[in-house]
Amino acid sequence: MALAVRAPAGDDWLLLTGDPLPLDLAMSWPVTPACGALVIFAGTVRDHADGRPGVVSLEYEAYASAALLAMAELGADLRRQWPVVGRVVLWHRTGLLLPTEVSVVTAVSAPHRAEAFEAARFAIDALKSRVPIWKRETWDGGNGWALDESPLQGAGAHLAGVHMTGG
Repeated sequence: MALAVRAPAGDDWLLLTGDPLPLDLAMSWPVTPACGALVIFAGTVRDHADGRPGVVSLEYEAYASAALLAMAELGADLRRQWPVVGRVVLWHRTGLLLPTEVSVVTAVSAPHRAEAFEAARFAIDALKSRVPIWKRETWDGGNGWALDESPLQGAGAHLAGVHMTGG
């Protein structure tokens, strides 16, 4: 099934989908006349993980409503720290992914490169630590939840005690 892509009316594009992520749109949509810098991060599935050689797939699961709320809060936090930012992309895949497939995309446009790089680094790091998305790895000889499990940061009371994995 192809992703039905509709850009948002605002300046933050939040997406959680089982469909492939459209990298061409992550490169074009954030560009505005006021912004001379665009930084994009695309995370892809590797064929290994710490202590787990031969990874053949990852499966991402998400608490969708909480994930999108956390993405919106992340976008608001980013804009408070870097008010000059133009547009922000925060996208994550769910479902079964194979090595080389894109699992996550963040993009930030800003008038200058320093703010774009800083905000883009914040975007991917915060997405991995604050958004309730989990990954299950399948590797030669087994499967299990990713090894880098950590408490979900910035979670509201409704997610107290929830753990997630970054990667």
